[in-house]
Amino acid sequence: MKKSRGEKRFLSAVILTAMLGTFCCSDCGSMIFSENKAALVVHAKENEIKVSQPVIKGCDNKYDGMIIRWSEAENAEGYNVYRRTRSTQPWTLLATVPAGTLSYKDNDTMKDGGLYTYMVQAFNGTILSKESAPKTFNRVNITLARVKVAYKQKSAREMLKMINDFRRGPDAWAWNATNTTKVYISGLSRLSYDYALEKIAMTRAAEVAVNFSHERPNGGNCFSALDEAGYVYTAAGENIAYGFKTAKAAFAAFQENDNKYIGQGHRRNMLNKDYNVCAIGHVKVNGVHYWVQEFANTTEDSDYTKTQSATLKVDMEIASEDLSSYKKALKPILVKYKDYPPTKSQIVAAEPAKKKVTLSFTRSVGAQGYEIYRSEKKKTGYKFIKRIGKQDKLTYTDKKLSSKKKYYYYVVPYRISHDTYVYGKKSDVIKVKTR
Repeated sequence: MKKSRGEKRFLSAVILTAMLGTFCCSDCGSMIFSENKAALVVHAKENEIKVSQPVIKGCDNKYDGMIIRWSEAENAEGYNVYRRTRSTQPWTLLATVPAGTLSYKDNDTMKDGGLYTYMVQAFNGTILSKESAPKTFNRVNITLARVKVAYKQKSAREMLKMINDFRRGPDAWAWNATNTTKVYISGLSRLSYDYALEKIAMTRAAEVAVNFSHERPNGGNCFSALDEAGYVYTAAGENIAYGFKTAKAAFAAFQENDNKYIGQGHRRNMLNKDYNVCAIGHVKVNGVHYWVQEFANTTEDSDYTKTQSATLKVDMEIASEDLSSYKKALKPILVKYKDYPPTKSQIVAAEPAKKKVTLSFTRSVGAQGYEIYRSEKKKTGYKFIKRIGKQDKLTYTDKKLSSKKKYYYYVVPYRISHDTYVYGKKSDVIKVKTR
């Protein structure tokens, strides 16, 4: 999206967690999400412990894998996490995690575009809950970009007073849906500044400088930033804007005094009775100012942190397939790219035979395949001899060799990200003599 220094834009989004279902406000462009938290009751004999059924809530594509999230199950002592890639396959147990842990990072999901299906089952001793409904997620490979961003948090924090004065003043109104009545909103509480939420706002401010949208550069929606940070909330909203040099100018734009209902999404966010905290992020990139307001309802207190008004190096996750789209936006702030490599594989056996050698090696987590290298000398002269394109094919027979001769081998795991081979560390060298 082209952004000139004089250009100004803003967007808003809302998320509400309640037992209501999911709906969209099509006429205002706001996104509203609500989550049904009702647990399934498993009937059991009297005095027998009942373990309720967990529900898979979602999945986040990360640089180093996929994070599966699920709801808490009543009376659970822990959870078993399972995965498969085809409906005809049996479930593979990935991990067993204790009660209180409601997510798991699967770092063996590096096939770009791969489909991974998950199931979670709670337990208490030998008592098992019903299996969660399986859910399938699409892997999007993520590239880690180290970027250099100039934060302006001193001016960002100035906006808190403006928001609270607005919420408690005579201008706390918004048009109704038919633009016939100004609806005045009274009794709004003063919002506290949430320093944990500010870190999320700062993350989002850097991200909107690359992609001005409520969709993050990694492909997730804006509220996934709260989930990834472990932020506890029941309602949340986000306003974003760029092109306004001061907090006063950005706040005036968010007020939308001269707009009708459809153009007052930011205003309604600031006047929302469901919030009790807020935080603001402000960055300047390539001469353009970007602003993010984050709102939430939370029960968690936050500790004061010093104002960050400095240029910092931060890591930003970007969907690998979109790197070319963000090339122009990243150019003035990019330090370097990094792709997550597969883990090291080791050769565990080298079986000699007449004029051939059969290698066996360990499975690499995150690999799509392996490359085999051979030499007649231990330290030099290695040549690529074979690429194996399957992660679970862990043997290779090298044929047409000379009899009674020494050979040296090593294996390198690889995966493919945005048409580029990403290699893990090579295995230790192994020596073998043919018969």
